Amino acid sequence: MIRLLASTFILLLFASGFAIAQEPEISFEFENDSVIVGQPLVLRIKVLVPTWMPSSPDFPTLEVPSLMVRLPERATTPISERIEGETWSGVQRAYRLYPLAPGDYRLPAGEVAITYADPGSTDPIAFSAPLPEIRFVASLPAGAESLSPPVLANGFTLEQKIEGESELTVGDAITRTLIANIDGTTPVLIPQLAPESPGTALRAYPKDPVVTETENRGDLSGTRTEITTYVAQTDGTLVLPDVSIDWFNLESGKIETASVPEVTLTVTGAPPKPTDPADVAKWLALAALALAIGWGVVKWTRPTISSRIDALRDRWHRSERYAHRAVLAAIADQDLSTVMIQIDHWKSFVPAGDTADFQQLDTALASVGAARFGGETQSDMTLQWRQVGVAYGKARAQMGTMLRATSTGSNLPPLNP
Repeated sequence: MIRLLASTFILLLFASGFAIAQEPEISFEFENDSVIVGQPLVLRIKVLVPTWMPSSPDFPTLEVPSLMVRLPERATTPISERIEGETWSGVQRAYRLYPLAPGDYRLPAGEVAITYADPGSTDPIAFSAPLPEIRFVASLPAGAESLSPPVLANGFTLEQKIEGESELTVGDAITRTLIANIDGTTPVLIPQLAPESPGTALRAYPKDPVVTETENRGDLSGTRTEITTYVAQTDGTLVLPDVSIDWFNLESGKIETASVPEVTLTVTGAPPKPTDPADVAKWLALAALALAIGWGVVKWTRPTISSRIDALRDRWHRSERYAHRAVLAAIADQDLSTVMIQIDHWKSFVPAGDTADFQQLDTALASVGAARFGGETQSDMTLQWRQVGVAYGKARAQMGTMLRATSTGSNLPPLNP
């Protein structure tokens, strides 16, 4: 009896130990224990199960203040390992952590949701594997401790673009664009570029900064662009201050300075003085009086003025110059039928003469007609229409003497383009 109980107890212990050994395992590791601000630290979280996983684990969020977390391309990869003589399978996820400030970082503890096949029946088992707190240290390299903010990079440049003249009048505007280029780290670390408003003499209208980032196998680079429009408020000599940023060169191990020069502006013309309310009232009264007088004059003279306007309009519509402008408009629109109608109308102002004067014009019009009905597109007929315009101009110039004589005899306006 005692021997049976002992055997049962041993079996229970073995069974209990086996069950514990079959639970998924989770671990993590860093490539390094510490990292420089702005540089990537690779964190790998490894999940292993005794069988296989029908779906990927659900990893917790690793976001904390002042830490930028990125998943590189193909961040999750399958793995396998031998554990106590058995082959376990799983996945490994790699994170790139970019600390934005020096200090101790703590990623809070969490859980990884895992679904894997039951070793006995292959039925899916849901399991939450605890992920312990993850800690690491971000520091500044020797020589960069005095930088605030810490801009650590392989390369850093500043440039500026000015849109507008340096000599302004009150109310004019000038636009200053500042561009910072950084290589070897994220552009998120680039501080504000534009200085504070230079005072009441210039009113600043800044746009929201634009930050663009590129990544090449974990190496970050990018730009920060700030655009500010300044409107001159008072006359005098005004200055947009220079901009300089100290940064630490990771390649040379030294602090360097990137800068752009100041911009000097000359503003002339003082703003107008405020209007006296009494003057406003006086001008309003005079305007009302003038309006009343004008209304009375129009009321009594309107019939006469209207009849004279109608007569002048009719005379204009019956003039050679009006017909000439109608021809030019039709040629500009490249409307063949309208051009033919308007040229026939214009010819009515030309006295009977040598028809050879219109031979070149007729030839040019025939060329347009042939091109149009020959299937050419509107854009292919540009040259033909240009020839029509030239031919019409020559025809009108050739008939200039007779047209002026006719215009004088019929009391029409003189021939002028």
